[in-house]
Amino acid sequence: MFRVSWSFLLFVTLMHLLLSWIAMAAAGEAVASAPVTWLYFYVTTASTVGYGDFSPVTASGQLVAALWLIPGGIAIFAALIGKATMTISTYWRHLVEGRSDYRALNGHTLVIGWHGETTRNIINILRADSELPDDIVLCVCQDLSNPMPGDIKFVRGESFANAELLQRAGVAGASRIIIYDDSDERVATIALSVYPLKSERCHIVAHCGDPDTAAMLRRTLPGIECTEALAIEMLVRSSTDAGISRVVNELLSVTHGATQYQACLPATQDMTYGELFARAKRQRDVTLLGISDSNEEDGNLLNPPGDVVLHEGDVIFYMGNKRLSEHELMTLLAPSAAVTR
Repeated sequence: MFRVSWSFLLFVTLMHLLLSWIAMAAAGEAVASAPVTWLYFYVTTASTVGYGDFSPVTASGQLVAALWLIPGGIAIFAALIGKATMTISTYWRHLVEGRSDYRALNGHTLVIGWHGETTRNIINILRADSELPDDIVLCVCQDLSNPMPGDIKFVRGESFANAELLQRAGVAGASRIIIYDDSDERVATIALSVYPLKSERCHIVAHCGDPDTAAMLRRTLPGIECTEALAIEMLVRSSTDAGISRVVNELLSVTHGATQYQACLPATQDMTYGELFARAKRQRDVTLLGISDSNEEDGNLLNPPGDVVLHEGDVIFYMGNKRLSEHELMTLLAPSAAVTR
């Protein structure tokens, strides 16, 4: 069945249908007089359904049905069912075993590396965010089947250094890439392999346990974002200022309460941070947290002074119950949004 192509099977089916019609017409059977009637008779007879409303009445027609139409129809019908079953089985096996190819996929989230419950939680958090695209591709090198079939797409290979594996995972079309591993060395290797293959609009986030590794990746790969373990810092801060951990957990949650978002500013009409802060809270019940300004040495400002002037291209970070749409952001920045005193 694997060696027989669909085109060949369809060709054999059409030839059998045509030859059967010619033989029945030559025998003078009424079922061969109308195309629709003949197609109905052929399908019901070849599939052995046999409703009985049409049947050959001449001796020669009955011989054609007994010696040619029914045996050939059964063989062809069985071949079509077998081919369809094998095709579906092969497709599902490729999905489960990670042999699929997602080069044509665009706008998806690519998660690299599987580490049990940690990676499962990462994927569940991504799926809980209704504003993110549904497509999540998991790329691994371990010998395992798809750990979350039906929820994610799955690609497996021998090494993350293999460009073909990353291309099959759709790295070129991904909007965001998440790299997580227990070893900082593997994180760095994966990041160095992925970076040249991604598009300019793709955002890479890598988790590093060692601040030096994170600093090295930021120097080497412009634009990459490195997260570091903050459990100890949160523990100490919560001991001195009760409730800090609850605030952080609330800000990071996408399933309930307010969540952090970011947006790139278009033209701002010389607006200050304080003006935008007031407008955002008054009009959209959104609280600004800070800005990322390329003119600053470190490129980031948390809770900047109110008189800081915003510029086109600055990135604002804010807290709200939902992400601001492009129209809502433009409304906040428009001169008409100011309140007349």
